[in-house]
Amino acid sequence: MSIFRELKRRNVIKVAIAYAVVAWLLIEVTATVFPILKLPDWSVTLVTAFILIGFPLALILAWAFEITPEGIKLEKDVDRSQSITPITGRNIDYIIIAALILALGFFAFDKFVLGPSRDAELVQATTEAVTDHVTESETLEIPGKSIAVLAFTDLSPQGDQEYFSDGISEELLNVLAKIPGLRVAARTSSFQFKGENRDAIDIGQQLNVALVLEGSVRKAGLQIRITAQLIDASNGFHLWSETYDRELVNIFAVQDEISAAIVGALGEHLGLDVEAAPRVITAANTDAHEAYLRGRHLVVQRTRATIEGAVREFEKAISLDPDYALAHAEVAMATLLLKRDQHGDLTITEAIARAAPHAERAIALDPTLAEAHAAIGFVLWQQVDMEEALTHFEQAIQINPNYSIVHNWMGVILGSHLGRYAEAFATYQTTLRLDPLSIPAIFNRFVALIDRNRLDEAEQEMEKLASIAPDVYARLRGVLTSLGGKWANLPLAYLDALRIDPDNTRVRNSLALQFAAIGLDKEALAISEAPLPIVLRWLGRPEDAVTTAEARLAEDPDSLIARRDLGLALAGAGDYTRARPILEEIWQRSGGRVTKYGLFWTGSIAALITIRRDAGEEADVGELVAAIRDNVRRYREAGFIRADLTLGVDYEEGLAAYLAGEPDRGLALIAKAAEDGFFIPPKEAYLQVLYDDPGFAPIRANQEARQARERERFLAIVCYDNPYATVWQPAEGTCDKFEATVGN
Repeated sequence: MSIFRELKRRNVIKVAIAYAVVAWLLIEVTATVFPILKLPDWSVTLVTAFILIGFPLALILAWAFEITPEGIKLEKDVDRSQSITPITGRNIDYIIIAALILALGFFAFDKFVLGPSRDAELVQATTEAVTDHVTESETLEIPGKSIAVLAFTDLSPQGDQEYFSDGISEELLNVLAKIPGLRVAARTSSFQFKGENRDAIDIGQQLNVALVLEGSVRKAGLQIRITAQLIDASNGFHLWSETYDRELVNIFAVQDEISAAIVGALGEHLGLDVEAAPRVITAANTDAHEAYLRGRHLVVQRTRATIEGAVREFEKAISLDPDYALAHAEVAMATLLLKRDQHGDLTITEAIARAAPHAERAIALDPTLAEAHAAIGFVLWQQVDMEEALTHFEQAIQINPNYSIVHNWMGVILGSHLGRYAEAFATYQTTLRLDPLSIPAIFNRFVALIDRNRLDEAEQEMEKLASIAPDVYARLRGVLTSLGGKWANLPLAYLDALRIDPDNTRVRNSLALQFAAIGLDKEALAISEAPLPIVLRWLGRPEDAVTTAEARLAEDPDSLIARRDLGLALAGAGDYTRARPILEEIWQRSGGRVTKYGLFWTGSIAALITIRRDAGEEADVGELVAAIRDNVRRYREAGFIRADLTLGVDYEEGLAAYLAGEPDRGLALIAKAAEDGFFIPPKEAYLQVLYDDPGFAPIRANQEARQARERERFLAIVCYDNPYATVWQPAEGTCDKFEATVGN
């Protein structure tokens, strides 16, 4: 007799089916009813576990025992001629049928009676979810009224319409961003997942949003199919979906139609009170619009080649539609990104001359356009008109509260240029809420955390970049590990970044300064095409610093930064006659304010103090000392306590005290900053009174000892099996001298 036939005779198979049906019904009922009864989550799990454990026991009992008129007996003790297993089997059939009927009934009751009220409660709970913590370091609760628009997939036959599908996604994102009360994740974060088969739940958690909009675009000739789906990021359920097959006669009408449908779905699921969806900004013709889309696709990639390509596409859009305000705004901002300290080689004078007319045209065409105000603000920023730039950025944010990059720009102006450090930190927080994976925002918040010595939080921010921006991650790792005066870690980390991005000019300029700090003169001069004046000053070559600063100003005569650098270089070389008018002018342009990286630094103030004293104008020194102390006060109020290679709060406070006639207190603070890792420029003429003070001698000796120690630590790595040989080599003779020194 086969085992299968015996299982059937003993009703084991029917028992298994009956058990499975009843078990499923019990699990569904408990999962639905227990939450209503406010029973803990583990109670449902416990019931499920008992049911699963019972399944094999039921099968064993069905095999080993049989129901008889006299009761339950072991199967081996039952006379086969007296067995009633067929009758028992029919009874089990009735149980299965009844259980299935109950299951269908419960399914209908759950879907049509309990479902709507439960969904309403879920939406209400999601909508009311707000941030439990307002501290800058803690993870925020997911806001109920929040959404991320992912990059729509290009399904076109040739696969060559990525710019178009990206553009559709971005414009839908921009439309949603204008809805009051709805937080929309920025493009830079939501598009990070392009090409990845990521779960909507995971994306929602990473971007801190409740909803995800995804879709696809298929464009063939004049035919277009757009599919859009709205997904609940808490459970992955689809809330709404639609497919649009249209002729590409008026793409703006199609986008308006989709926007209206999405807004309607959001209104239903989130309770948004929106009478009508904001309209898509239109161009005069489709060709201009497509050129604009290609430009946006390129500019966000942030390389020199792609930004130059974006400028050409925006200019093409303008040639097809001279009144296309959005294209004018975008070409202005893209042009400014091609400055030599950004992604190109334009001087500030050249960049502003090209960008300003487009920014002005954009705002003249549409003063309600957020991008137009952003473009004007960006131009004003480069012209060092910070207050006016901030005003336009604030107007852009009023028009589009989700304009994340403008929030970030505001943070830079508030902090580095206006010295409003606490406000800047809060602005970086806002940027990261809108754009959690924004590389500039993560970078800025990392630096702000370092300034405050919140190193664990800084490391958490840094780790976000490990996969999305490994070159930036390498640089930040260098900053973090170099604290406390471990200067060699900076060039090692920046060389790691250079291996990833060998053409990065900013990395090379930073390496020049780092080499100067550890006393590698040849390497500092060779790593970049033209060393900055500050590098030459750190190397103790003041005359060369002046020559370089003069050349840079000749190339860019309208640059206030270049003028400031020349004034400081002249003061460092002791040429106070030429330095004074420049520094006095920049002091006035700064609004009498010392800031971290703005027009006037503490070094500039120290130079001007010495120059005024040298001219016998002691009465005019007080305002300058007060300006340093005011900046230190703002540092302290914002929580700045850390010293690194280029920032030392104690140094600035100590220098102010020393220059104000408090040498003992000043030297004590300067010594503390140097011990913590701040680099004190070694040969600045305007600091000679400090250098000549006997109390400064041990500070100088300690810095020189650290410089030598860190240089040896660096060379011990690169002089033997250099890990950076593909992008950099020590200068000729450097390792020979090192080996000779070590040998002795």
